[in-house]
Amino acid sequence: MSPHGLKLSHAYLLLACLAAAPAFAQASAAVVAGNLSGHAQAGPAPPDDRIARDALINMYLNANRTSQAIDYFRTYLTDHPADLEAVKSIATLYAKQGDFNESLNWYEKITLLDSKNPESFYIYGVVCYEKVAKNPPADLAEKMAIIEKGKGALQHAIDLKPDYFESMAYLNLLWRQQALLDATTDPVKAQADVAQADAIRNKAVEIIRAKKAAACKKS
Repeated sequence: MSPHGLKLSHAYLLLACLAAAPAFAQASAAVVAGNLSGHAQAGPAPPDDRIARDALINMYLNANRTSQAIDYFRTYLTDHPADLEAVKSIATLYAKQGDFNESLNWYEKITLLDSKNPESFYIYGVVCYEKVAKNPPADLAEKMAIIEKGKGALQHAIDLKPDYFESMAYLNLLWRQQALLDATTDPVKAQADVAQADAIRNKAVEIIRAKKAAACKKS
């Protein structure tokens, strides 16, 4: 049986298992990885199901080969630029690598490919919040730019789905992050930011209460 006779999805799963098996893993993994490498150079199809694709990502992460995983999916995208799952994989991998700027670029690509899905914009906004809240850039102008991007994405998610209280929760948090910045130069504006955050939070609470009341009536 030729190396390329091995079904790709099976190979990905085998690689994931080998990455977790300490004994004979190195030699066997090298053979399978070599086979997959040959496929990658020829422009392979990615795993045709989510489990197989996730197994491939996990294998690369466990082996500290995140860059190779990114290269693999980017190569595939040259011939399949609209493959949403591949774009999501790259965004996730850059995030795991700690490369926020590249990760955000790819999360933005998701919003372009999946522009009718409010969750795509919600995730983009959450990524922005996580950055400014947990690992903010030293440059305050850059931090504000990320806040604005996040606010815009979260608001768009709400425009698409008016009862999206999860998106409202993060939009509220980003307004509070903005208030912290504005407080250093314009306390009045900071107060207005907090008032805006409070209004959004209160709206989210109203929606949650209404959903709970509706659920109780059904039961």
